[in-house]
Amino acid sequence: MNMRAFSRFLPIVTGTALLLLGGCSAALIEAPNYKVTEVQSFKTTGAPSQVMLLEIVDPANSLPAKTWTDALSNHGFAPRLRFVTDPADIAANETIKPENRLVAVVNPSQNTFGDAICTNPQTGGMEHISDRLIVRFGFCSGDNVISETRARFVPENFESQLFANADTLSYQLFPRHIRNNDDDRFCSPFQTVC
Repeated sequence: MNMRAFSRFLPIVTGTALLLLGGCSAALIEAPNYKVTEVQSFKTTGAPSQVMLLEIVDPANSLPAKTWTDALSNHGFAPRLRFVTDPADIAANETIKPENRLVAVVNPSQNTFGDAICTNPQTGGMEHISDRLIVRFGFCSGDNVISETRARFVPENFESQLFANADTLSYQLFPRHIRNNDDDRFCSPFQTVC
C-alpha cells in the first residue's frame, strides 16, 4: 500500500475504532421529533430564568431525582438550563413555568409518544423486548409536546450513559435552529418569517 492510499485509509480506520470503543459508553439516541410553529426559543420561552421543571415517570425509581437533575443540567447551547424536580427548589429571584417541563419516561408504554407524553405518560408493557433500557424524553408546554426523542441505555451503565449523553439530549430537545428542507436550510420554525 502506498503512502497516499494509506493516508486516506487511516482516518477511516481511526474513526471506526473510536466509534467501536466509544460505543461502550454511548447510548443509542434516536432522531428527535419537533412540533413547533411560533416559539422564538425553546429555552428562553420555556425557562425565562434558565430553570425548568423535570418530571420523571419511573415507578421502579431506577435513579434518584438528584442524579437525573445533575445529569441533565447545564448542557447544550447557551443559555444552559438547570433542572429541578420540585418547583420549591428555585431561588427567590428565579421564575419557573410549571407548564413548561421536560418529561422523562423510563420504559414507556407504546402509547406514550406525542402529546400523550405530556398528558398521560405511562410505563410498562415494553419489558424484555430489548436488552436496552428505553427512556422517552419530551419537552412539554402544557398538554402539547414541543420536541421529543427516545434513548436506549444499557441497564448496567444507565447512570454513566445518562451523564455521557446529556449534551446530545439537550441539543436534540432544545435546538438553536431546525432545518427547513423546503427553502432555506437555516430557516427556523421559531422565526415568524419562516
